This record gives sequence, structure tokens and C-alpha cells, in this order.
Amino acid sequence: MLSRKLLLVSLMAGLSVAFAHQARAEDEDDLAHVGAGGGWRPHFTVKVPRDKMKAAYPKGATVTGKAALDCTAADGGKLVDCKVAQENPAGQGFGQAALSVVGYERIKATDDAGAATTGRPVRTFFEFLGPGDANPNWLRKPTGQEIANVFPKKAIEDGVGGKATIGCQVTTEGFLQNCKVLYESPKDYNFGAAGLQLTPQLRMTPKMRGGKAVPGGTVAIPINWEAPSPSSMMTSTTVVLDPPWTIVPTQAEVNAAWPKEAAGLASGQAALRCGLDRSGRLRGCDVISESPRGKGFGKAALSLSKSFGVTFAPEDAKTARTFKIDVPFRFRDPATPDTRKLTKPRWIRTLSPEGMASVYPEAAVKAGVRTGQGAATCTVTATGELTSCQAARETPAGLDFGAAAIKAAGIMRMNPWTKEGDSVDGLVITLPITFTLENDEPAAAGAAKPGP
Repeated sequence: MLSRKLLLVSLMAGLSVAFAHQARAEDEDDLAHVGAGGGWRPHFTVKVPRDKMKAAYPKGATVTGKAALDCTAADGGKLVDCKVAQENPAGQGFGQAALSVVGYERIKATDDAGAATTGRPVRTFFEFLGPGDANPNWLRKPTGQEIANVFPKKAIEDGVGGKATIGCQVTTEGFLQNCKVLYESPKDYNFGAAGLQLTPQLRMTPKMRGGKAVPGGTVAIPINWEAPSPSSMMTSTTVVLDPPWTIVPTQAEVNAAWPKEAAGLASGQAALRCGLDRSGRLRGCDVISESPRGKGFGKAALSLSKSFGVTFAPEDAKTARTFKIDVPFRFRDPATPDTRKLTKPRWIRTLSPEGMASVYPEAAVKAGVRTGQGAATCTVTATGELTSCQAARETPAGLDFGAAAIKAAGIMRMNPWTKEGDSVDGLVITLPITFTLENDEPAAAGAAKPGP
């Protein structure tokens, strides 16, 4: 394995949130800022200091406000000729406040292609926090050892360092979800994927508005891996995240594992790194992170590890011991309401074209309708199967596309453990499906194929 003591790793900008005390935006374009009308992304090298943002908060305003400015890039990375493009709420001075602080910002003098940015249009975003409001901030950053744990194998072998920026949403519990790679360099070394592996181990304070935790906090997390020196490199191990599980703990088992030491806490998390035996069960698990520490969440995760398993082809059994699997866990006080949400299921089994044709409704065939939509609302089992399905809607109506969606859902299966660390057991999903009949007649029998 990679020598954790010798490998030097660091966090870019102390792993501070990219929008810290300045622009908080809802989408990826806003997180990166946008070259307005130019189709390019300026790189901001200097942001407005926190104290200047606080001092610029408009007098008389009582809520958090936002503003967007359209500017022109000038020599030295300055932004000039700025005008207010948007402000919300309007009429409370947030646009003028943004104009008063934009002079502190600087962008990189060249773009990704090395061309000068002088004279180009730039749109920049600002958020001014109202009294008592707060954006997400760190409760638990990744440690150097944890970053070393996910150092891409190919990069280790080639002695290459890299960078990645990961964009995530922060839940009201402070968990990160719906994470995506916003930026990685160099390409083809999987530094973005490595950053995604870290996110289940991280924790932040939630977004606060009006004294309450609210969903929707969006963060950008820049991470830097320094190039390993020759003396720090040993043999590397392939680490897998989010494998296609066949066996996972039920939600009842997860609830039963809630540690006694965590009394009074609302939630916690942990992550394991495990090996695989030839049968596909986890072995030799180590706790690689837990938050908060000393409250038993790592021990709870270890107790659940025996309930996990994957299936692989017989020819792959010989190499099973060469892999490691990172397994994240999210724990919630079982005495509180279940706040799990199914965001982006990963499908292990989907419909093949033949399977799609086999469930195509006969009523639609007789009516000469060759395409339609149906949706089924189902409950997910601990194995990722969809059960207790009911038709939710169909278009066109009266041609049994809702019933076809129920049949399709019965064939499909999702990964029963999410990459964030939750069981899908007991969650409800509404599955929309578009049906298209390629041939003149439906297939005689259904078929399924593995998902991506």
C-alpha cells in the first residue's frame, strides 16, 4: 500500500468552501463564476475579504441578499466598468453593496488556453448574509491520511500530483450529497473520482436562514494532491467505491447499531476500508474515519460490515483479494423521524430493448400508439428491488402505460447501499419510464440487463 507517513498531501486553500463569505450560488456555473457572454470561466485568484463583505451589508436590510455584476476584465486581473445585472431582493441596496466591494476581486490574467483575459466580459456573484444567517462551514475536513487513502493508483505509479474541485449540496444534517466533479487536473488520472471518494467522510454545518437549518447549501471543495516522491511510493492498491452490492444491512439493522455512546446526538457518520474474500463478503475492515470521534460510530460500522456482500464472476474470484472497498455509513438517531432521501439511484439491473418491448401495453399497440410515458410509485427493499408498486400517471391516458411502468419496475434493481452511506430499504421512489415500440409486435418475453 501507499506509505501514508511518507506521502505528502495538502489541501488547497485549507479546503475552505469556494464561496466562503462571498458568492453562494445554486448551480455549477455560479460556483465557478461565468464569463458573461463569452463562454469561458474566469479563475478568481482574490476574493472579497470577509470583513469587507460584512461592512458592505446594506443599512436597513434585514435578510440575506444576492447580487450579480457584469464587468470587464482589465490589466492585472481587475474587474472594471461593473454594472448591476441582478439583485434579490430588489430595492434593498445589495447591487450597490456588490459594486462597493468588487474592486477587491482579481481574476487570473490568462484563460485555460493561455490567452489574455483583458477586455473580456465577466459576471461575478455576491451574497450578503443577513443577521443570524450562515452558509455551510466545516465541521470535519479530510485529514492528510484520508486524502492519501484515495490517491489515484495510476498517479502514484507515475509520480504525478493533481487537483480537483468537488461540488456538493449540504443537507440540513450537514451531510454532503449529489456531489459532482467541477474540475480536475491533469486529466486521465481520476483525481476527480478520488475527491468524490472523500465526500462521504466529510461533515459541514448546514445552511442557516432565519435561525433554521435549510437544505440547498451548495459548496465547492478544492483539493490538492502533491506529487509523491520516489521514496514515498510503494505498491499501490485499487480502491473501489460504490460497488454493485447484493447484500447490505436493512434499515432496521442500521437503527439497531446506533451506539449507546451517541445518546443526545442527532446523527453521525463513519467509513470503513475493507478487503474482499472469494465469496464476495467483506473482510479485514478498518475504520478510516468517524465523526464525531469517540461516540461509537466506527464500532457500529464494523458491526454491520458482516452484512455486506458483492457478487462477481468466478474468473474474478482470484483477484478479489487485490481490491479494497470503501464503505461509508450515515447514522441517525432511530428515535427521530427518518430523513433519508433517495437522490440519484444507481441501477444495477435495467430493461433491455427486448424487455422494454415485452411490457409494452397491448392496448397501445392496438391503438397504433408507438410511444408513451408511464410512472410507478414503489417501495424499495433492502436488496434494491422495487415492490408494492402503484401506477402514478400515464400519457396518453387509458392505454395502460401506468400498468406497463409497474411491470418494468418489477424487473429493475438499484444498488441497495448509496455512495453517501445509506440503505435504500423502505424508501419510496416514483419511477418515470418512456416506452417506445421499435417493432410491429411486442416481444414474447421480458429481459433484463445489468445497469451501468
